[in-house]
Amino acid sequence: MAGKARNSMMVQARRKTEELAAKRREREAELQSLATDYHAATMMAEATVEEAERQAAELIAAAKQNAEAAVEDAKETVLKMLATGETRKGIAELLDVSVSYVRSIDVAASKTSKPGSGSGDTGAAGSEEGRSVGVVAGHEGSDH
Repeated sequence: MAGKARNSMMVQARRKTEELAAKRREREAELQSLATDYHAATMMAEATVEEAERQAAELIAAAKQNAEAAVEDAKETVLKMLATGETRKGIAELLDVSVSYVRSIDVAASKTSKPGSGSGDTGAAGSEEGRSVGVVAGHEGSDH
């Protein structure tokens, strides 16, 4: 009789162990599934940020190009104002910029419009004298 009881207890112990092992496998499967969900979510978050950064970089590059074009348009406008005969100082006051800024546009335009006209100083000096009419000596180079 002791043998049968012992066999019965061994069978019950084996069933209990198998039940616990099955529960553990179910829990591990659920944890593995949840871990997969977690990793998928974090990968999606990273991909979303990377895509946003890529789009932002494209937007910034386009904005810089547009800004450069607008600055060139503004410089062209300053050159048109200079072409009317207005002084650098007068233009600077109208635009609320420094005289040196207006001069830098004028000088840069003179250099690019006359590439190879000797030393380059003649063209800039000539245009400066022609456009500085009416400017009080000593005030031309000051920021307004």
